[in-house]
Amino acid sequence: MTTSNVSIQPVVPALMPPTIRFLTEWVTGSEAKADEHLEDHPSGGGSSFVAMHGDEAVGIATIRWESRYAGFRDHGIPLLHQVSVAEPFRRQGIATRLMDTAERLARDRGAATLGITVGLFDEYGPAQRMYARRGYVPDGRGACVGATPVSEGTTVTIGHDLILWLTKDLRLPDSGPRSPDRVTD
Repeated sequence: MTTSNVSIQPVVPALMPPTIRFLTEWVTGSEAKADEHLEDHPSGGGSSFVAMHGDEAVGIATIRWESRYAGFRDHGIPLLHQVSVAEPFRRQGIATRLMDTAERLARDRGAATLGITVGLFDEYGPAQRMYARRGYVPDGRGACVGATPVSEGTTVTIGHDLILWLTKDLRLPDSGPRSPDRVTD
C-alpha cells in the first residue's frame, strides 16, 4: 500500500461520516465522543484534516485554536490536539503529511508557535521521536498529569494522562527531513 493513494483533506460536512467512523474506531471509542471531538469546528474553535484512502478515513489531525491548557491559551498558542493514523497505515508518512498540513494552516493563520502533547510510556515512542525530529521541544514544566506538573517524589500511574507539553516555533525554517536516529537542537 502506498501513501500516493491517500489524500489529506479538510474535514467538511461531506467527510463527517468517515471521520466519525475513524474517530470512533481509532481515537475515542464511542460515536458520542467522536462528535464531541469535532463540536467546536462549526464555530471556528477547531480545524481538522483527514487522511482519506478512497472513501475511508485512515488518519486525522485536529487543531484547537484556543487550548484548554492555560499555559498555551494565555500565550495564544494553538494546540495540535490529535494526530492519529489507523494501524494498517502507520509508518507510511501519513502522520507527517497530516502534521505538515496542520502546521502550514497554523502558520497561515498567524500562529508563531504550535503546541502538542505526547504521552510518556512506550506506546508513544514513535510519536515522541517524530515530534522531536519535527522541532517540538518540552515547554519546560516537565512531566504533567494533564495540565498539572508532577513534583519530585510524587507517585503517579503511567497512563495516557501522563504527558509532556511540547511547542514548536513555526517561524523557524524547516531544515528538512532529519535522520530518525539523530535529534538536532
